[in-house]
Amino acid sequence: MQQFIFNLQAKGGAGKSMLTYLQGLQQQDNNRAYFIDCDSSVKSSLQQLKFLQGKTPARFGLMSLLDERDKIDRQLLFENLQMLSTKDYDTFYLDFGAPESDQLPNLFSKDYSTSEFKQIETELNAKFCFNIIVAGGGAYEGCTAYLKRVSELLNGQFELNIYLNEYSFLNFPDLINELKLYTALKKDKIKAIKFFGDFDITTSPHKKILSYVQQGLGMDVYTFIERIKINKELNKL
Repeated sequence: MQQFIFNLQAKGGAGKSMLTYLQGLQQQDNNRAYFIDCDSSVKSSLQQLKFLQGKTPARFGLMSLLDERDKIDRQLLFENLQMLSTKDYDTFYLDFGAPESDQLPNLFSKDYSTSEFKQIETELNAKFCFNIIVAGGGAYEGCTAYLKRVSELLNGQFELNIYLNEYSFLNFPDLINELKLYTALKKDKIKAIKFFGDFDITTSPHKKILSYVQQGLGMDVYTFIERIKINKELNKL
């Protein structure tokens, strides 16, 4: 059964593309994993997943899901998912940009019911998994509002995980506890809360890692010390 993993957050800069980069590193040597940049705005994954591009078999692609009104087209989404399902891969990672993430709840509430989207999953003989990225600080309120909206719409019919952007919570431990409590209260709708992105930008190894991320470089450029840190991050995913 193929798996479609949707990385989502309507709040820009929350860490969607960082998470997708880490997933790309984790799957770098797995030719059965395919990554798609669905971001119509900044296309961060196009830059940050350079190390997966130009490979045989293909490991990376671009996908447009918005119509001329900048709305997600339900038919276009279904056709693209159907097209991907015909490819010989086990797992697809879809990096939704902020505009696409913002439109997805409207799709569920207006164009599809959740049960109808579940039927698409069944028709494709696939599993859909939704990852909601949450950042701390000033982004927290917007991120959690989006999380709550999506979790209520999906209503436990699909796997839903929270990915907490760790460094952004450095000075906000109470917000982490709040999010953990929310996850426990919504265990019928949320499978797990996971952590990623614990990079201290004041330390040299972490600065180098973040530079590699921005350049779209793969595991082969990492030194031994840097690999220790990055492997800790990958083990969290």
